[in-house]
Amino acid sequence: MKTLLLDKQNEQLARFSNRMRKMVVGQPGAIDKVADSFSRLIAGIHDPESPLLTMMFMGPTGVGKTETVRALAETVFGNRRAFTRINCQEYSAHYNISKLLGSPPGYVGGEIRPLLAQENLDRHHRKAVENQTGLLTEPGGKLARLFPPESERRLSIVLFDEIEKAHPKLWNLLLGVLEDGTVVLGNNEEVDFRQAIIILTTNVGSAAMGQHLSQNNIGFDPGTSIERLDRNLEEAAMREARKVFPYEFLNRFDEIVTFHTLKDEHLYEILDILLTQIHHRSLRCCEPFLLEVTPRAKTWLVNEGTDIQYGARPLRRLVEKEVVTRISHLICSDQIRKGDLITVDHTGGGLVFQKESGGADWDELEALGPFPQEKWTGSDLGVKDDGGEKERVKEEAAGILAATGVFQD
Repeated sequence: MKTLLLDKQNEQLARFSNRMRKMVVGQPGAIDKVADSFSRLIAGIHDPESPLLTMMFMGPTGVGKTETVRALAETVFGNRRAFTRINCQEYSAHYNISKLLGSPPGYVGGEIRPLLAQENLDRHHRKAVENQTGLLTEPGGKLARLFPPESERRLSIVLFDEIEKAHPKLWNLLLGVLEDGTVVLGNNEEVDFRQAIIILTTNVGSAAMGQHLSQNNIGFDPGTSIERLDRNLEEAAMREARKVFPYEFLNRFDEIVTFHTLKDEHLYEILDILLTQIHHRSLRCCEPFLLEVTPRAKTWLVNEGTDIQYGARPLRRLVEKEVVTRISHLICSDQIRKGDLITVDHTGGGLVFQKESGGADWDELEALGPFPQEKWTGSDLGVKDDGGEKERVKEEAAGILAATGVFQD
């Protein structure tokens, strides 16, 4: 008899976990739980009478709950917007539920297709198959075998965002969906959620988590380990959730995942991602240019953009205000031209923007044609220089970037 190896991992599942970890920073425990749940999906041993996966994401605002759903959609379907999002703030009144289920025939709005109509849930799967994107369409993958193109079964991801802000009537509706995997629309059509990944996010417990952090010196008390602090935060969040949601509601989920507050090292990783995104945008704008941000500037951005209660959102706003907006003014005033290298540094007075011209005259740059192609944006130029790419950029910025394809993967 052969002993099975529990630590042996499916290659597709391993890539799923790695991609999720790269896109969602500072939440390894949450990603592990999502990956464990996803393994049950691709193994095909889930309950056929219930949705594929049901998860609730808890934690403070700005720590990656909705970003995890976007990363899941991008990994599965190849598009980070490939999920049906229900913003529960719009359903705080009971009469708004009709937008989800539709009105009965003969009533006002009866001719409008509801948000939870079957074709709306299935459209992202169909588009991924059409474009051959995501893990869903990988030849030979377990996910592709579960959902072959000729099958009528369609995988979907449905997000109920900030569920605590919805009317309790929506909670009651979800009780049936989470248990039986079906719901009946206003026109008596039955919608099948048994091929759906259903995720709910909530900020319930964030106030208790913030209070707990303040009592523990925001996590830097030498007598409290990070693991112990995170465990206490999870317990505080669950206590608050039990005060808000009925027990039978919380008991419907396959997994309740608590997202923790972000540490400084996580904010630096998120900052690198934000700056990389800006650099990619700079290569696609009407006046393409190269961007570098110095370590001093990064330190200032993280220090100024850190708020324990609001996660990464203040950092994102600060980067847009202090970097993107100021670069926009420099472009509009014709101080940044095609092919320039822009360096963002920090002095005692704030951020400083410096420029190295491409070295070629304007007519020569224009003759190069469309400056960057989409494939150029695959590198981290301007953010990292581990492989010496930055020096190569300076040499090639004289007007031959597009011709030599420096940025091609």
